[in-house]
Amino acid sequence: MIEDIIRMTRDLRKQMESNIPILEREIDLMIQNREERPENIEWVLDTLLDYIDLGVGEKQFLRLNSYYASFYPENSAQYDKFYLDTVGQ
Repeated sequence: MIEDIIRMTRDLRKQMESNIPILEREIDLMIQNREERPENIEWVLDTLLDYIDLGVGEKQFLRLNSYYASFYPENSAQYDKFYLDTVGQ
């Protein structure tokens, strides 16, 4: 049973790692195109928060949230709190 959980967690982490280049391209496009729609940005931030739980996507989360702070600082501040809760600080 424990071995199955470890294997499934390892497989999930590998899948998340394989998705990072796709998410990085999405973040690059959002920044290049000056995307400001909260629903689009927050979807990626939410996804990355889930990834951070398994040690993946922290750099990408911080980059996108920093960009988000440039036009919605109050929303970004909430994501800072979510991030701190996730990493346990």
